[in-house]
Parts: sequence; C-alpha cells; structure tokens
Amino acid sequence: MVRLKITAIAIAATLLWAAQCAAAQHLWWETEKLDDATCLYGEVTVLATHHGIYYCGANWHPGEPAGGYCGIQHNGPKERRTIFSIWDTSPKLHPNVTQADPKTIFNRFGGEGEGAHTHMLWDWQAGETFQFFVQKQPGSAAGTTDARYYVYDRWSRKWRHSATITSPDGDAKSGRSVRTIGGGGLGSFLENFVGKDRAVPKLALYRLWLGSKVDAMTCLTRAQGDGTWGQLHDSYFLAEGESKDLSSLFGKVEKRYGKPTFGQEGTKLAPISDRPLPAELVKQLQTLPQARRVQNK
Repeated sequence: MVRLKITAIAIAATLLWAAQCAAAQHLWWETEKLDDATCLYGEVTVLATHHGIYYCGANWHPGEPAGGYCGIQHNGPKERRTIFSIWDTSPKLHPNVTQADPKTIFNRFGGEGEGAHTHMLWDWQAGETFQFFVQKQPGSAAGTTDARYYVYDRWSRKWRHSATITSPDGDAKSGRSVRTIGGGGLGSFLENFVGKDRAVPKLALYRLWLGSKVDAMTCLTRAQGDGTWGQLHDSYFLAEGESKDLSSLFGKVEKRYGKPTFGQEGTKLAPISDRPLPAELVKQLQTLPQARRVQNK
C-alpha cells in the first residue's frame, strides 16, 4: 500500500508522474465473489470539468460478448449527455433497443467494436451526484437478456428509464457475459475523447455497488487505477490536468472534501468505507418505472 504525505510538493510531483504515464485515467474494481451479479448501482460526482470528457461510471465485461458501459459526457460548452451502450454478442448476433425514454436517441455504433448505443441530453452539473442503475434480466423472447439503464432525475426527484437494450444470449460461452454484470472485469474511467485541453483540470469521484439482487448489493471498497487516481472524500477519484492547476484545485475543494490520497499504478490503497445502500433507495430501485416499447430504426 502506498500513501503519500499530502503537501503541495507531493501533490505536484505525483500529478506530474501520472500525467506522463496515462492518456486516460482508469479504475478497476475488485469484485471477488460477485461473478453472478446482475444489478449495478453507481454514483459519479464531477467536481471540475471541461468539454470533451466522458466520465464512465461503469464498464462491465470489457472486450467480452455484450459487454457494456454507461456514464455522463461533457460534449460541448452547452451540451451534456448520459450514454449507455452494449456491444454485439457476436458479429451476427446484435443487440436492439427495445424500450426508451421519449428523449433517448438510439442507433448502432462502430469504431471501438460494434453494438447498440443510446444517449440522452442530460444537464448534469459539477458538484451534484449523478446516480445510475443497471439491471440485467431475462428478455421476453427466449434466449435473450435485457440490460436496463436508469438515471435519477434530480429535478423531478424520480428515476427515469433511459433505455433497455436486449441482447441475444448466443452460445454457452458468450451467455455468461450477456446475462451478468459481474465476473468479467468492472471499470470506471475518465476519458478525454477529443484529445484537447488536457492541461485544464478535471476531477470526478466514483462509488459502485454490485449484486445479484436489488436488496443484496455489495459496496465495492477496493480499486486500483492508472493515470491520476486515488481516494478523496471516502470515494475513489480520477483526474486530468496540468500538475500545478490540479494541485490548486485539490486545495480549493479540501475544506469540503478533505485531502486526497494518491495511488500509483500496480499498488493498492486501504479500502474506502463500506456503505450499505439506504433502505429508501433500495425501495425505489425495486419499483422502477418502465419506458415505452420502441421499434429499431
């Protein structure tokens, strides 16, 4: 375990080292004994942002059949979104969006793999906690699995069903990753997807819960990372930016969020605290709304 004494010099040195080592920042969560998990709840709190950044709340089964990801994007000076995507089960077995909020836009995506993509304009704000929930369940058609994505609407104080993506299960090998969220790697990341303004400070806090039932989700307390990562405010953080500016940012948020503990690639920090989900939140997640059925374009 590596803990660095927090001084201005230590912060600057650590940030300079991290900036030289990573183009994007990642967290990889420890999910031992949660291979059969089908429910994922997460929170992302962006403390400093700039357009051209994707704050991925969760990326499950990366590189495997029907792996997926979700989170929030700062797309432009006046545009922000939430996104949710699932990769193909195989080159011939493609997922389809089967339910969607009226404001959700959906289509196929390519580039880094292929699959079904959804996005919705979502005016999230720095300093507010973005809450999301993903649940996998058997689809209405035999041999399929639904992946449902929900976001909490802070304005109406209700959960919104952004989309359901239905995937063919495929064979026995692919079916494992299609039907579950656990067991194939679980990450979060901060990606500068336009490759510009890397010196501008960005900082986000992450927490995840994972389990096989809504009322039996485990708080994930251990993660490792690369780039600029560590722990802040009893959560894991990812950051990008020029070292002196990030050092100044950590100083500005210290009164409310405390001092950071920096991690280094390949090292472990002490776990963050285990926080059970509040009973009221669990109740909400057990009675979620259903979006309208849709036809694929």
